[in-house]
Amino acid sequence: MDPTTAIRTDTLPAVATLVIPGAVASGTYIYFGLLSLPETTTFLAQRDVLSTVLLVLLWIAAGFVVDSVGSYVEVHLIDAKRKDHEKLVKTWWEYLRTVWTNEPVGQRYLRRLLVSFKFELNMFTATFFAALGLLLLRFGYHITARAFYGLLVSSIVAMGVFWFFARDSADVLANVRKELTKGVIKK
Repeated sequence: MDPTTAIRTDTLPAVATLVIPGAVASGTYIYFGLLSLPETTTFLAQRDVLSTVLLVLLWIAAGFVVDSVGSYVEVHLIDAKRKDHEKLVKTWWEYLRTVWTNEPVGQRYLRRLLVSFKFELNMFTATFFAALGLLLLRFGYHITARAFYGLLVSSIVAMGVFWFFARDSADVLANVRKELTKGVIKK
């Protein structure tokens, strides 16, 4: 059996855009819960399969929340701030109404770029939620002030990097959609 064919290719984008950001967003809260509820920690430590299933389900659920919040960030903080916002929305609807007789190569590029964008946007959002969770850990006296500030600064830097990447990817996505709709014959 070839291990590279064991995972379907459409699984990887879901892992990248939902599970990983969900794990990041929920990590501080899960850690807080385990530290605050030692009897639950003991119960879960004795049940490996149950613990794993619950953890993955939490990551997926958190990933959907992060993705939903990320969509609002995209619409209200990235797209709405563009100087050409009205043109962007017009192009977006034109793109959505397009039926391709022959799919352009740029369409595949757009799909791959969209996965990167969703990862960047969701990681920005997830890191924000994780940073808020640090407050619980600090004020619950579960981490030292030094650890709190170190993790907080790291989170802020990560948020800045992911914000920069997501904003630039949004621009590239908009430009590719605009170029793809240029040559479309309208009926």
